[in-house]
Amino acid sequence: MRSIFVIDRDMAHRELSHIRTMLVGLVDSGVQTTLALPEDMCHAQEALPGVTVLGYRDRGSPWTRSLRGKDLVARLGTIEPEKTVVHGIGGKAHMMAAELSHQIGSPVLLEVHSRESILRAVGIAKERSGDCLLLAPSPQLARATTAAGAAPASVRELPWGVMKNDNADTKSQSPTTGVVVTGSGNDNANWESVLRALAQIASRREDFVVLANAEAASVAGVGGLVRSLGLSPLFSRVPKLESDRQVVLLADIMVCPDAEGEHRSIVFDAMAAGMAIVAAEDSDIPALCDPKVVRVASGDVSEWTSAIEDLIENAGLRRELGQRAMAYVAEHHRPSRYVAGLVDAYGWMLGNDSIPMTGELS
Repeated sequence: MRSIFVIDRDMAHRELSHIRTMLVGLVDSGVQTTLALPEDMCHAQEALPGVTVLGYRDRGSPWTRSLRGKDLVARLGTIEPEKTVVHGIGGKAHMMAAELSHQIGSPVLLEVHSRESILRAVGIAKERSGDCLLLAPSPQLARATTAAGAAPASVRELPWGVMKNDNADTKSQSPTTGVVVTGSGNDNANWESVLRALAQIASRREDFVVLANAEAASVAGVGGLVRSLGLSPLFSRVPKLESDRQVVLLADIMVCPDAEGEHRSIVFDAMAAGMAIVAAEDSDIPALCDPKVVRVASGDVSEWTSAIEDLIENAGLRRELGQRAMAYVAEHHRPSRYVAGLVDAYGWMLGNDSIPMTGELS
């Protein structure tokens, strides 16, 4: 069995940690694995035994997609279509994954990791007449995918796998609390509320620092607000925070202002590391609407202030919430279960139960 992963630029920037978990597990399960990344990003992927890394041209007009697909097919070498699945990760990779699978005559699996990625994935699944499987990381996104028109048989729920963090019990005992703020930056109102909450806390205490996702802060457009609130001395923008995440996972608290149904593995990695999570309630991500696992806050500044300050002030409460988050991830996001689910999905698509390919992509 062979799996060819096609990853879009956004996911390659921030989710290589999650993708490596998949690749290692699949190789250990005997799956021949190829990873196709945007061609200028291949250097960012560490060498993994048993994994072939190739570049593909992800940029270009839609009418050039067929040509770019042929170029990738030529780089893949010998292909056995009846033993191969193309696996697309990231909404911007879905069309290329579908094109590639069409050209080599193999089925395609598309990950639906956010609300935004649903419509395009469902459109491809309809065109492929049963030769496309959509994989959703939560029951809520799975239901939203079928509600958008996907056949129930073409949708599976499979929660992401999260590796255990060996440093979870060795956090620094520094008197200064590290607060990480991350997400997409798309919810400007919530980002503003979080910053105003941090400023209120800073007016009463100086025993914490803020490490913010630089790209998300830029998208949210909060630079001027940080300065006007007087937060600059405590506020550090961290470039590539999600891709180079090991340092921030040593912090104490993670704040997630965005609630848009988008799965981001750094949140689950933070839970596995025993960080206390404060998040906007997100009904598409079960962990982020469970008050036993995270501190859930609305858009109200006072709620963000109370939730964050309680955790800064009370190390015992912080540890307790972090322990519950670790237990949740260990129960619901086992890497072995995730990899077994992928292998089962691949086997189903390549077996007698899958429907042969019909029709062509428009």
